[in-house]
Amino acid sequence: MVVNIIMLYYAKAISSVEGSFEYHVNRCMDVFTSEIKFKYDVLNFVLKKYGIDINDFIKRLRVGIIFHDFGKLNEYFQDYIKQIIKNKKLTKVTHFRHEFLSCLFLIENIKDVSHFPYEILSVLGHHKLLTKDLKNFERERIWQNKWPEISQNAIECFMEIAKKYGVNIGNNINLKGIKAKIAIDALMKYAINEYSKDRDSNRIIYSISKGLLQNCDWIASSNIDYNKVCLIDLSPDDIEIKLKEKLVQNNKKYLKRKFHSVCKNNNNDMVLIAPTGSGKTEAALMWALNDKPKKIIFLLPTMVTSNAIYERFVMNYFDKEICGLSHSGVETYFDQINDDKTIEIDKSLILLQKAFIPSVMVATVDQILTTCFHIGLWNQKEYALLGSAVIFDEIHAYDSYTIGLITSIIKMIKKFGGRVLLMSATMPEFLKKHFQSILNLKEIYTDEELIDRARNEWLYLDKHVEEIRELVITEINSGKKVALIVNNIESAKKEFRFYIDKNIKVLCLHSEFTILDRQYKEKQLINNDNQYQLVIATQVIEVSLDISFDVVFSECAPIDSLVQRAGRCNRYGELEFGRFYVFKSSPVTDLVYKNQKDIVQKTLNAIKINQGKLTYRKIMNIVEEVYKNFTLYNEDYKLAIDIIKEIDNKYDFFDTDIFGGNIEFITRKTDIFKVPIIPDMYKHTVENLYECKEFKKIPLYEVPVSINKFKKYIKNNKIKNKYNLPIYKVNYDKDYGIIYEN
Repeated sequence: MVVNIIMLYYAKAISSVEGSFEYHVNRCMDVFTSEIKFKYDVLNFVLKKYGIDINDFIKRLRVGIIFHDFGKLNEYFQDYIKQIIKNKKLTKVTHFRHEFLSCLFLIENIKDVSHFPYEILSVLGHHKLLTKDLKNFERERIWQNKWPEISQNAIECFMEIAKKYGVNIGNNINLKGIKAKIAIDALMKYAINEYSKDRDSNRIIYSISKGLLQNCDWIASSNIDYNKVCLIDLSPDDIEIKLKEKLVQNNKKYLKRKFHSVCKNNNNDMVLIAPTGSGKTEAALMWALNDKPKKIIFLLPTMVTSNAIYERFVMNYFDKEICGLSHSGVETYFDQINDDKTIEIDKSLILLQKAFIPSVMVATVDQILTTCFHIGLWNQKEYALLGSAVIFDEIHAYDSYTIGLITSIIKMIKKFGGRVLLMSATMPEFLKKHFQSILNLKEIYTDEELIDRARNEWLYLDKHVEEIRELVITEINSGKKVALIVNNIESAKKEFRFYIDKNIKVLCLHSEFTILDRQYKEKQLINNDNQYQLVIATQVIEVSLDISFDVVFSECAPIDSLVQRAGRCNRYGELEFGRFYVFKSSPVTDLVYKNQKDIVQKTLNAIKINQGKLTYRKIMNIVEEVYKNFTLYNEDYKLAIDIIKEIDNKYDFFDTDIFGGNIEFITRKTDIFKVPIIPDMYKHTVENLYECKEFKKIPLYEVPVSINKFKKYIKNNKIKNKYNLPIYKVNYDKDYGIIYEN
């Protein structure tokens, strides 16, 4: 890139050429040109569908991108940056939002605004939230001081840059006479009026415009190589080759599944049902890559599963530069893996990953569902949907409310020219019919190759957990690798105490451990050399770990949860048959699954009469039997749909002020709220981390406890500390968890 600096004006606090205004504009335009070239086909398809000419869009957005930082040329901003560069004490600093000046300039100089002014709004909102009350720009709207001046030299320099990209606007720029409040308020009134004429079309064009502008700005401000991070150059065959290599390294044989070939050759939307351990993840990647997507987005139900899939991707299938991860704990996760040297990543890329900029994104489903609420980086995430292949894994794991939100997102993906793949080991008929209708599919693909194979013998024990201990010990003594899965944490702790007192080597796994301790336990489980005879776990084992046991004892739970638990029994088919025992649930199960009491009871009845070596076909029939007459379209589903409609009607294209209304912005409905606490044994550790400004590592020492336990046992035991960290005096044991009895 050749930088011809007429006079050095700054865009960033960097003393070299890289900090100059001209350099930043050039970088933005390079990214813009590359994005248009890469996504031209799908962009043209989407815009044409909504009656928007792509050439007009490119012309308008080019102007927006060139002028988005025009306001930085003002004297206040330039003086501020120079003080930072020279390490001077910041004195007499006058702040004025530069994007506000850029917007005013566009209002005054784009005279042919006869459309919804998406490019001007994108400029105004490319840093601060653009709320309906414009509260982030209130200072500028009522500005009473001297207006920040932009010198004639700066303007001439700017115009030379603009002309290079075919943008010619007269250099007689004068903002002194503008009534800022009147101009901005008039723009908003006009924009709202135009938006209301075609809300659907304008929602799409606004997110594409703003998301693209922000991506150009963010990428240009980083040091990343666009081609390495934002382009995909892989095929389904590449995934198949890499899968073979991975299996050979693990001393396993590659068996090509029929459904892999089906996915490899399907370039439409798809619903895939296949057993756990059959290679759905690789099949999904083959499906995604067969139509040259602009991005792959892989969505999962939990942070743990997201972390596991991300590590699987970067270690086996994708370069780490191209693959991103996003969830609420991602900064702590990357801080930790950088220390462990397992996968080193530039921390500056984390923000780009939160905006779904890399070509392959792994995330919890919540990260995309928040776009329904107009919160977070919603425009950039919606722009990421443009021509993307979006995979929803473990789709059965969500309640009716979340399915309602997912349904809305699927419709949005289709509007942005994307494709959708929904995957599950089990899918009740009501879900099949729902998604078949939403995606307009002729059929749902079920893996028939393994459907009549029985991997485990299912057995029912008409006993509670305390009454099966002798049988558990018998299985352990026979040399079997055994798991005991219960429905709540206190039951897991109680059973751990019993078996540890019998000198059995036990690992206890539940959600009430620090992240560090839980990760250590999970690594121990994955390590085939571990010496544990018995693993006692709660629901956390259902979808988070790729592990296998010879025998699994499970407390009765909803049938889809049992299927997931059974998927940890003889997972790799190394035994002729594994044994999967289901025993009676305790009364506390009614609290854990209080909205599914009927489903748990139906599951119990079905298991009693359907024992033996169950094929996958038989298991799916049991799922249908349990969920017969169940309706998806309950009050929770309707609530999700109504919330989205309310936000769209109330906020138009604006960002939502999450503190300014009575809408509950949640992506999951649950009655179990967790409070993070830090056991006092880690007081000095976390205080040292705080003093060293290692803030992202502090959550590694937090233990999530239910709000009821917190109020009853912990709330009054807070230990004062100068950083006001949530440190409490509790008896915490790394093998057991919190000991409430004391």
